[in-house]
Amino acid sequence: MTSETHRLHVAAAIEQAIKALSDVAVPLLIGLVAGGRHSSFSAILLGLLGVGAAAAIGITRWRATTYRVTDRALHFRSGVFSPDETVVPIDRVQAVDTIAGPIQRLFGVSGLQVQTSGGGEKAEVVLSALSDDRARELRAALGHADEAEQTQRRRRLTMGSLLVTALTAPQLGVVLPVVGGLFGLLQNGLVGQSETWLRNVNSVHEVVLIALGLLLAAWALSFAGSVVAFSGFEIQRADQRLRIRRGLLQRRAVSVPVARVDGVQVVESVLRRPFGLVTLRLELTSLGGRETAQRTLFPLMPRHDVEPFLATFLPELGGSLALQQHPPGRARRRYVLRPVLVALVPAAALVVAVPAAWPAAPVLLALAVVLGLDAFAAAGLRLDPDDGRVILRARHRAARITLVARRRRVQELGVSRTVFQRRAQLATVSVAVARGTRLAVRHVDRPVVEEFLVVLDPRGQTP
Repeated sequence: MTSETHRLHVAAAIEQAIKALSDVAVPLLIGLVAGGRHSSFSAILLGLLGVGAAAAIGITRWRATTYRVTDRALHFRSGVFSPDETVVPIDRVQAVDTIAGPIQRLFGVSGLQVQTSGGGEKAEVVLSALSDDRARELRAALGHADEAEQTQRRRRLTMGSLLVTALTAPQLGVVLPVVGGLFGLLQNGLVGQSETWLRNVNSVHEVVLIALGLLLAAWALSFAGSVVAFSGFEIQRADQRLRIRRGLLQRRAVSVPVARVDGVQVVESVLRRPFGLVTLRLELTSLGGRETAQRTLFPLMPRHDVEPFLATFLPELGGSLALQQHPPGRARRRYVLRPVLVALVPAAALVVAVPAAWPAAPVLLALAVVLGLDAFAAAGLRLDPDDGRVILRARHRAARITLVARRRRVQELGVSRTVFQRRAQLATVSVAVARGTRLAVRHVDRPVVEEFLVVLDPRGQTP
């Protein structure tokens, strides 16, 4: 690609016009309502003026946005009255993500987001609409050519796996507060006569029905969100980069330098563990903000496929995931005691609020015991002196998580001991990687912790 100046595809003007229209949507709507009171002609005229103004703004912004690539840097210029120019050295470009939303897909174009090492939450340069040829040339000029198209290391998420992913999506914790907020509106009587009805709920049957209704609503929202996020998911490995494509409404193609991968999380959620299914997530450094969906290495796979998958796509983290050390048997009761104490509070509150629901209290306590025993069975670690990895496994937020990290990329190593742990010669060891992701294994034998510290950090001292 030469150093001549280029404009974005004309689809960018339409996108800018839509954004401008959305910015004035509220005052325009007020004007339409006010104008409609006098005459329909005034309302139509005001609406046309609003659309015309948005179109003019979109075209003006489009014409003021240009870019060019030299041998050393990408130059991006935008702004009408006070133009800003961003210069990104090519040797600092760490990722070039491809995005195709509804407008881009309508015109058969795509957008590029340029990320640099040490970047913030947003991409340094966003080129919202480029033709396929221009995008291909620009990616090659920035050192991120579409070389993955020729690789045989490729894996796609099948339609059946997508549906299972959506059905077992571990996002209820995010959706339930929204549904709970709607329930609160109903309880305050803001919708119809719901206040009187909810105050008359006094039986176990009705409580169970309401809880099931909230869960089903949350599940439906989570299902739809997962289908939109992971539809068409595909991963490829070429040279020293991973290319991950996903999305239904907005297609994304994310480029991840392998050198920036600090580790991988193997997540076994409550709904997936009985079926032997897991999710793989990336732990990344210096690539700006990466939400959960963007950090997904693969949404769903059988547990026994994890080691072959890593050997194929991330051999830097490949190898056995079997744990070498586990908490001793005397730590079992400590794993059980904590969730039982936590469960006593909601169990007592439930009995006081709805006396007829008292049978649920022992069920909650029994569930707490099961969770404690499960956390004890899951906990463990692996640190082989001849292996460049460190592996920790623990239960976190009801999910069983295995963290596989590069030993030299561990950002923080923590060892803590309570008074009770000191008496029992136990300790809690934790490891932090990437942007603060931390996993801790509780109640580990003191000699194991000391050996762990010596191997991972020869200067470490057990507190």
